[in-house]
Amino acid sequence: MLSSRVCTLFILLTLSTPLAVVHAQDASTASHVRGVDEASTIMIRDLVSRSATGRDLVDRLDQSDLVVYVRRRLFSTALLNARIGFVRGNCTRRYVAIEIAAPRNYVEELAALGHELQHAVEIAGERGVCDASALAELYTRIGDPVERWGGLVDSFETRTAAETGLRVRRELLQTSAEN
Repeated sequence: MLSSRVCTLFILLTLSTPLAVVHAQDASTASHVRGVDEASTIMIRDLVSRSATGRDLVDRLDQSDLVVYVRRRLFSTALLNARIGFVRGNCTRRYVAIEIAAPRNYVEELAALGHELQHAVEIAGERGVCDASALAELYTRIGDPVERWGGLVDSFETRTAAETGLRVRRELLQTSAEN
């Protein structure tokens, strides 16, 4: 079983990113991966500039119909590094939000973002995943259950996302060592 400190996908989560933010950024942002504030936008830019894997994930999402909003926030538990969930979707244009636990070590935040962007790529590749219910079905099929609080399975993890997070971390540390 994967460590509970690994970023996890909360499949039944519907995030509450204000729809006004979604609509305001649609017209003004070319990329499908968007920060909801300046700190999140800088985080995305840093990931893309410092990690080849991060660049590839954003490029892949930019070719999809999935729009990804990113924000940093304080979580009530230190066991959770990040999560992804649906904001809304109609199978024509789908919106998900990634929340990154903050404040944390910045390299860990960027690695968590890479991990969650891999989940977004998994979702983007399944055009029928348009809501939280379809997301739950997808991860029941492709993911490994992660047990948490009280033995409940409340999230799923994929080996690909876990490996992606590790690869992004290695790239970031290598880039830091070279500078």
